[in-house]
Amino acid sequence: MKQEFEWFVMDGRAKFNTDDAVVYEALGTQEPSNKKLKRDWGFMGAVLCRAAITKKAQDGNTTQCGDFEYVRDID
Repeated sequence: MKQEFEWFVMDGRAKFNTDDAVVYEALGTQEPSNKKLKRDWGFMGAVLCRAAITKKAQDGNTTQCGDFEYVRDID
């Protein structure tokens, strides 16, 4: 089974410590395009992070995730 992730925009502190960073936006399970990220969050010091989905509720709308993982800067 392929690993699934939830994607998040977080403040720049996530590069060093995701526990102290703030989530600006939850983006869902599809990795967002660079074009959309740059349009919405470019040059604001935001970063893209992901968290592995560890459990899905039976209703299909709720997920439980593991730890955040820094992916890249948005600029």
